[in-house]
Amino acid sequence: MEGTMPAATDPTMPAPSGSSLPEPAGALLRLSAMPPAHDPFSPDNQRRLCHDAAERNNEQIPPEFEFQELDVSGRKDRPRRGLDDALSLLLARRIKTLYVAKLDRLTRRGMGHVGLILDELEKVGGRIVFVADGLDTSKPGVRPIIAILAEQARAESDNTSWRVGQWHLHNRRHGVWNQQRPYGYVVDENGRLKPHPTEAPIVRRMKDDFLGGASLRGIARWLNDEGIKPPGVVHAEDARAAGRRAKGPLGDSWYATTVRKVLSQPAIAALVSHNRKLLYDEHGEPISAGEGIATMAERARILAELERRSVVAQKGSVERVGKRTGAGRPAEHLLVGFVRCGECGGAAVRQASKGVSAFRCARKRDGARCRGAHIAETYLEDEVVSRLRAKLAALEPGDSLLDEIAERWFAQKVPGQEADRRILEEGREAAKARIADLYAARYQRGEFSTPDELATYEQLMQRLREQRDAAEAALDRLPPRPEFDVATLLDGELSVETWPKLPISRQRFLLGLAVHQVWVFSTDRRLDDRAVVVWHGEESPSPTGNLMDVRRDDGRLAVVLRHRADRPYPVVRYSVIHRSVCSNVPYQPSDDDSGRQQDSERVLPAQVTELPSVTRQRPVKLCGKCQPELPQEILATLRLVEWNS
Repeated sequence: MEGTMPAATDPTMPAPSGSSLPEPAGALLRLSAMPPAHDPFSPDNQRRLCHDAAERNNEQIPPEFEFQELDVSGRKDRPRRGLDDALSLLLARRIKTLYVAKLDRLTRRGMGHVGLILDELEKVGGRIVFVADGLDTSKPGVRPIIAILAEQARAESDNTSWRVGQWHLHNRRHGVWNQQRPYGYVVDENGRLKPHPTEAPIVRRMKDDFLGGASLRGIARWLNDEGIKPPGVVHAEDARAAGRRAKGPLGDSWYATTVRKVLSQPAIAALVSHNRKLLYDEHGEPISAGEGIATMAERARILAELERRSVVAQKGSVERVGKRTGAGRPAEHLLVGFVRCGECGGAAVRQASKGVSAFRCARKRDGARCRGAHIAETYLEDEVVSRLRAKLAALEPGDSLLDEIAERWFAQKVPGQEADRRILEEGREAAKARIADLYAARYQRGEFSTPDELATYEQLMQRLREQRDAAEAALDRLPPRPEFDVATLLDGELSVETWPKLPISRQRFLLGLAVHQVWVFSTDRRLDDRAVVVWHGEESPSPTGNLMDVRRDDGRLAVVLRHRADRPYPVVRYSVIHRSVCSNVPYQPSDDDSGRQQDSERVLPAQVTELPSVTRQRPVKLCGKCQPELPQEILATLRLVEWNS
């Protein structure tokens, strides 16, 4: 409804006679997703209001200064290109006025967002005219009114969001499909899914071919060859036929990712899901929304086949290394994806050499200058599991980590219920935050002073309290969480006897309940300090930043003494001579810690012309990687042996 203001405050009054040529102005048009026939503020209506107001003010809105945002939310904190471009014109003084049909078209994020915009405009002398509200930001005394309307717009958006969320929640629990139809289905008058007469046979063929060994790309190729429209095109046509605005599809062809999405989504078996998790009824059965194209057993076979065909990423961005690709094949090793290099902070990958597996820095492996960290896999697994048991045994009631573990445990046991709980808790906390913000607006910032403003304040506060109370009541109605006892976990699956018998997937789940990351540092640290377990809720340690060039080649050598493992005291078996910069040296030797020993190795610094006496008493090998050069007279005194001896 178009509102007007008295003539004294009307921002769209005609310009004085004899004014010059119209000055350029801007316009912002925004529309959420809604059928145009039911929206009084369609783009055409907003455009007409803004252009008429500009003409009355002897201003003109060129096409390049008209910014249109369709299907864009004004409530979510996301980048808005149209709004950013319009404000940039104002701040750059290319225009003096930005016309907006109504304040809620600018934003629905409340007083805080609007206030920040107005503060910036005051610095450059720009203004925003809200046509239907009859408000001009350059006029004195309008800021409190704008604050009230902004908070009203925010409350209306949140109320609508909450009601729609509850509506969808009810529909999901009763197996009613009230959203975009999945490809291959039609939705009947009762909100139940039924196979589409022409699309369902296509999906069945895709399913049969895939389970018969066809590749995702091969399936996409025959779909394109036969001219079958992909889901994006089909859904856009459905939207236009229903009188809704349709976003252009991302492509008019099938791709392997499109085929994977159709085959892997729960809807292929007409199952209800939320946040990518299946929902279950009170009997623990998956909720069905109608007649499925595939059975639950066939969908399980599809998911298993997708997992079998996927691989663990070995290259690419550091965030992807060690994680699953495609549909995600289950990891075959316990710590893959958890381990990070303590020197650079990047991922550490598992590598096997001569039957021994270790975790090494992925960046260094790919040629980066990181000094790198490596550690034996068996040692690291035993150390992490041992620390996990000790950590869980030491937890006290109220510990934040205990809450983190319980949340992940319940999310796996009752995913649907936990998703509902999380949504309601977020809604309750958001309402509490807005109550505090509104309270501060009145009693700290003094934005509500007149009787009318105080009445509006009470209305807004009452609505927010109702939202908070409704969310709390809905939380109280949720079934209680299953019992979770750390002691039972320690005595059961995490016990020394049971743990080795568990499959790797179960071990990884139990480990992930408490462990966020495992950082591995170089051999400069003591063995016990080289592995740092980061628990959920803790800050990750800072990388040391050590690079490969921290070991400067000063011409010195490093003599690594290898001791016999069958003696209770150190007995040198043989020694290996390296350059001091060689990466095969287990730790950096120095003159003041020449007596340091780590595991079965000891490193001594040495000059080229003066080697330790042990090199003349025991067999000596020269490192084949760094190939140290020694004078002939020194070589003559050594008992050199070959590496394969």
